Amino acid sequence: MEQLVKKIVEHNEWLNGMADFREGDLMAPLNQSEKFETEPTEYTSLAKLFNDLKNYEGVFKFENLLFFNSLQYGCFVYDINKPPDSYIEHFTIDAMTFESFEKAVNSLIS
Repeated sequence: MEQLVKKIVEHNEWLNGMADFREGDLMAPLNQSEKFETEPTEYTSLAKLFNDLKNYEGVFKFENLLFFNSLQYGCFVYDINKPPDSYIEHFTIDAMTFESFEKAVNSLIS
């Protein structure tokens, strides 16, 4: 799982800080990527996951999905069974209700 998380961060310029680097923030690659280079926190409850995504940055796992949550850039959702170079969904958690989140996540679970 650690290798998959690293590959995802390498491919996503918002997660690895390169998007901000191009905008002039020279420290972004160091500061941004370390937020996501951790073992995912696993969840069995969508309600708990939704609550934590509203409040915390980091990597979260539910079923076959990995959620890379940035309070600045939103939540990138990856399927662990698909190549790590592209996310399958992007959520703006603050703009979602739990019901819409639950429906969207359930449609992504394989």
